[in-house]
Amino acid sequence: MTALSYQDFLQIASRKLCDPNNLGQHNALLLVNFERLAELDGVLGFNAVDAVVRQISSQVKDALSAESLVGITGRYQICCLLVELLSDAHAILAAHKILRILMLPVVLDKRNITLAPRIGVALSNKSGCALDQLLSDASLAIHQARLEQESIKLFAAETKDPFLSQIDLWSDLGSAIEAGELHLCYQPQINLASGKIESTEALLRWHHPDHGPIRTDKLIQVAEGTALMPKLTLWVFHTALRECSEYRRAGLNAGISINFSADDLRDPELTELVAQGLSLWGVSPGNVTIELTETAIMENHSGTLDTLHKLKDMGLKLAMDDFGTGYSSMARMLGLPLDEVKIDMIFVKHMTTKSAHDRIVDSMISLAHRLNLSVVAEGVEDIATYDRLRTLGCDVIQGYLIGKPMPLPELIQTVSNQPLSFLETTSSQKSK
Repeated sequence: MTALSYQDFLQIASRKLCDPNNLGQHNALLLVNFERLAELDGVLGFNAVDAVVRQISSQVKDALSAESLVGITGRYQICCLLVELLSDAHAILAAHKILRILMLPVVLDKRNITLAPRIGVALSNKSGCALDQLLSDASLAIHQARLEQESIKLFAAETKDPFLSQIDLWSDLGSAIEAGELHLCYQPQINLASGKIESTEALLRWHHPDHGPIRTDKLIQVAEGTALMPKLTLWVFHTALRECSEYRRAGLNAGISINFSADDLRDPELTELVAQGLSLWGVSPGNVTIELTETAIMENHSGTLDTLHKLKDMGLKLAMDDFGTGYSSMARMLGLPLDEVKIDMIFVKHMTTKSAHDRIVDSMISLAHRLNLSVVAEGVEDIATYDRLRTLGCDVIQGYLIGKPMPLPELIQTVSNQPLSFLETTSSQKSK
C-alpha cells in the first residue's frame, strides 16, 4: 500500500485525533528518521533515495493495522499515527516491529542498502493531543535517541525542559560573548624536574545571571556544531594570549595551554586566525600549547591532520587531553604531530589507593616517553600522588595540590607571594 503525502498525512491524522469517537483512546505517533540516506544522495542521486523512502514506507504500512496512517513527512523521514491501541505499551511494540523491518537491507538496482533508522515515540493523553504537539514530542525523542545512541526513544516530558534550556543558553551565550560576560581562570602546571610553573591551562568560566555558574562541558556542548563555536574559540584564544602576555610581564615566565574543539580543527581559517592572535599579543608560538581531546584528535576528518601539522609548523605545541578516556589507535597516534599527552584525572586521583589505576598511569607514562612525548598528569591533589608520579617519571603535574583555577589577578598575586619553587615548598611541608 502507498504511504500518504505530507499534506494528506497532516490533514487525515488531525481529523482522526479530533474525532470524538477517538477521544480517550490510546494513540501514538512514531517518527522514523534515516540518518544514512543523506549521504546516499550524492552517491545514488535524489530520485533513487526518494524511491528508497517510498519502498520503506510501503513496507511499514503493510506491517501496521489498517487504521494506522503512514506518511512521508520529509526526504529522510516517515511518520506513523497509531490509533485505538490496547495500551501505550503497544506503541513501543509497534516501534520494535518497524525497527526489525528497517534493519533488513533495502534492494535498489541490485544494491543492498543498509539503513540507520531512529524512531521517536510520542503518546497522546486521554483528552486528546494536537498533531503538532505529537510531532514536536516525537522529534525531540529522536534527538534524545541520537544523543544516547539508541534506536528507539519514548518521549518523556522531563526531557523537554533541559532541551529548551539548552536553546535558551545558546541564545544567552551569544549575548554573553558580545557583552564580555565570560572570563578565564588559569590553573598552574608544575614541571617536576625544576619545581617551577611551566604553563597554565586557560579554563573558560561563565556565571549566568539566572542559572549561576555553567559547567564548561555544558557550555561547549551548547556551542559546538553551531555558528557560536568559532566566535567562542576566537574569544578564548585572544583573551588567553592577552592575559598570558600580562602575567609574563608581571614576572611569571610560563606558557599557556588553550583548549580547541573538533569543530575548531575543521575550520579552514583556524591557522590564519591563530597566526594573527600570536602577532597581535606578542606571544611566542613556543609558549602556546593547543589542547585537544582524544576524541577530537582521533576523528578521521580529512582536514584535521592537515590543520594539526600547520599548527605544529607554526611552532605551537600540541597536546592530547583526557588521554585514556577515548578511543586511541596506536597507528593513528604515530601519525600525529603531538608534543604531550595529559593523563585524565580519573586515573590519577586513585592511583595511590587502587593498584589497577597505578599500573595504567605507569603504562601511559612509559608509552608516551617511548613516543618522545611529554606527560602531564591532571587531578593531583595530595603529596602521596605527587611522590608517586615523580617516581614514575611524570614530567608535569596539575591539580588542587598545586592550585585551583584562578582569575588572572589572583594568579599573579599567588605567584608573587610564593617565590619559592614548588619542590622547595613541598619539602618544607614534609618536614613539618
